[in-house]
Amino acid sequence: MIVATAGHVDHGKSALIKRLTGVDTDRLEEEKRRGLSIILGYAYHRLPDAPPIGFIDVPGHHRFLNTMIAGVNGIDLAMLVVAADDGLMPQTVEHLNVLRLLGVEDFLLVISKIDRVEEERVAEVEARLRDLLSAHGLAQCPLYRVSNYTGDGIAGLLRFLEQRARTQQLRQCHGLFRLSIDRSFHLKGAGLVVTGTVLAGRVSSGESLRLLPQDKNLRVRGIHVQDEPAQTAQAGQRCALNLAGEVEKSDLQRGDWLVSPAAGPVTRRLDAEVEVLSEAGISLRHLAPLRMHIGARRVAGKLYLLGSSAGRRGLGGETGNLHAGESAWVQLILDQPICCVAGERFLLRDDSESLTLGGGQVLDPYAPRTGKSGAGRVEFLKCMQQGAPEQVLAALLNSRRPVDFSRFQASFNLTAGEAEALLGEKQHRFVEQDQQWLIAQAPWRSLQQEIVQRINHWHDGHPQQPGIRAAGVAVALKLAVPGPLLRAALKQLLGDGKLELREGLLSCAGRNTGALTDAQQRWRKVEAALRECGNDIPLNSRLADMTGIDSGKLASTLHTAARHGLVRQLIPNRHVLSGVLDEMAETVLAMAAADQALTVINFKGRIGTGRKVAIEVLEYFDRVGFTERCGDLRVVLKPALPAPATSQSVRVKS
Repeated sequence: MIVATAGHVDHGKSALIKRLTGVDTDRLEEEKRRGLSIILGYAYHRLPDAPPIGFIDVPGHHRFLNTMIAGVNGIDLAMLVVAADDGLMPQTVEHLNVLRLLGVEDFLLVISKIDRVEEERVAEVEARLRDLLSAHGLAQCPLYRVSNYTGDGIAGLLRFLEQRARTQQLRQCHGLFRLSIDRSFHLKGAGLVVTGTVLAGRVSSGESLRLLPQDKNLRVRGIHVQDEPAQTAQAGQRCALNLAGEVEKSDLQRGDWLVSPAAGPVTRRLDAEVEVLSEAGISLRHLAPLRMHIGARRVAGKLYLLGSSAGRRGLGGETGNLHAGESAWVQLILDQPICCVAGERFLLRDDSESLTLGGGQVLDPYAPRTGKSGAGRVEFLKCMQQGAPEQVLAALLNSRRPVDFSRFQASFNLTAGEAEALLGEKQHRFVEQDQQWLIAQAPWRSLQQEIVQRINHWHDGHPQQPGIRAAGVAVALKLAVPGPLLRAALKQLLGDGKLELREGLLSCAGRNTGALTDAQQRWRKVEAALRECGNDIPLNSRLADMTGIDSGKLASTLHTAARHGLVRQLIPNRHVLSGVLDEMAETVLAMAAADQALTVINFKGRIGTGRKVAIEVLEYFDRVGFTERCGDLRVVLKPALPAPATSQSVRVKS
C-alpha cells in the first residue's frame, strides 16, 4: 500500500512519517536547516504478515507544488494533514483539489499538533475539515488526532494503517508496463537507477523496456520493490529499477516514461475532458497558454477549446471561454512530446505556475490536427467518454464507423491478450497497411451490397465502357467511405467473385466481357510491372525492359492511363500507380498526425525507397498543393491528396 502525505507547509507531515516509520524523509541539509521539505521523501513501515506500507512525503510549500504533484500518481491512500493551531490553510485546499483532480478517491484525515491547543480548537478544526471534505463527497473519511511531539494518537493511526494494508487488495495488473520516472541517480557498483510508481502492467528482471519520449531501448538489471530486492514489479508498487543500455543520467528528465516495448503512444496533441476548478475564479480563453502535469512530467502548451463535454457546441474556436466550475472537451497542444494513454489523469496550472486551474483525463492521445470539432469527431469523443475499453469499443462500433483497432489497443495500453478478449462474432476484422481495423458486421455487409448496387447502376448508365477506374471509384460512385474500409470491401468483393478488376477497371462480375484489345493487353503488362515494383517506382526505360514494350507504345500506354487517372506522372520519365501514390499520401498524413518531421530522410525511411524517388514524390505533392516545402521540412496543407481523387474521406451509410 502506498500512502502520500498532503497539506500546508509546516503542518507536521515529515515529522508524522518519522513517528510512523522511524525514517527522517528530509534528507537534504537545506531541508533540515529550513525545516521544510523540498524534494520527495520516501519511507517504509514493515509488517510481518503483509507487504510493507510505503510513504511518500511531499513538500507542502506552494513553491514546491510541482514536486508534490509528481509524487502522488498511483497512490492508494492520501493522508491529508492539518495542524490544529493553524487550521485549514491555502495549501490544504490546493492539495485536496490536486488529489481529487488526479483521481485519488481514498482519504485519511489527520489533525496534528494537538498538544499545542485546547480541545475546543481541535473540535473546531475537525468540523471545518469535515465541511471541506463533504463538499466533495468525502465526509465519511476516517480522522485521527495526533501529536508528533508527545506521541498521542500515533498508535491508533498506525493500527488503522496496518489493518488497511492487510486488507488492501493488490491492484490488477492490466495493460503493458508503464512507469513515470520521478528520480534517477547513479549507484556505486550498480549504475543507473530510476524510481517511480508502477501505473500499469508488470516487469521482471532481465526484460527490455523503452525509454520515452527518447525512444531508447534499455534492459532491467535489477529491481527493488518497496525498498526490498525483487524479481518483478507490478501495478500499484513503488519500485527502483537498475537499468543497462546506451543512456546516461543526463539523458533522463523527471517525467520520462519506462514502458514495455509495445507500449505507447508519444504525442504532442491529445483530446481530453477538462474541469476548471470553481476555486480558480478565472475563465480559460481559447488557445490560453498553460502548464500540464501528467505522471511526473510538467510541460507547457496551449488549450484549444472544442466544446462542452455534454456535446453542446459553441466553445470551439474563438467563440467562447471556459469558465470556473465548467467542463469541456479540449485539445492540448504541447511544446514537447509526452507519453499518455486514454483515461490517464492530469492537472493544469497557469503559465506562471502560481495557480492550479483544473484537471481532467485523456480521451484520445492520437488527436488530429484538422477536423478537431467536426460532427464525426464530436461523435467519436462521446464514445471515448464511456470509460472502460469494452464500453468504448461497443459505442464506437454502434456508431457504424470503422475502428482503427491497432490504434485503439495502443490508446488504452492493452496487451495482445486483453485486446483479443474484446473481439466477438459481431465484428468484422480486416488489415490495411499493417493496421488492424474493426467494423460491426451489419454496416460491413451493407457497404458491400451498396458498392455492388452502385457499380451495377453505373454499368446501366455507361453501357459502352468496360468498367470504373479503380483509383476513382469513391468519386465515381459518390461513396463517402474511409479509405482503408473501402479498399477492404473491394478486396473482399473481388475475392468473392462479385467484382472483377481488369486493366485497372472495376466491374460487376459478368458485365466486363469484351475481348482485350492490344492497348488493354499492354496496359495489363505495365500495371503488373508497376505493382511488382511497389514503392520502388521504375523509370520508363526500366519499365520498357520489364514489359518488353517499345518506348513509343509504352509512352502512349502511360499517357492514356494518366488521362484515365490510373497513373500519375512524377517526372516526364517516371510514372506511379495512383493507388500506390495514394498510400504514400496516407503515410504523409500519418507522419503529420504523429508529429514526425516530414523530411526526405524520414519519408524515405517510411516508404522504403531511394532518396531520388522520395524527393520526386514529395515534389509532386508540393506541385498539387497537398504539401508545402519550408526549408528541409514539409507541412501538410490538405486532408487528402487532390485529384485524381483518393479513396480517403468516407462515410458509411446507416
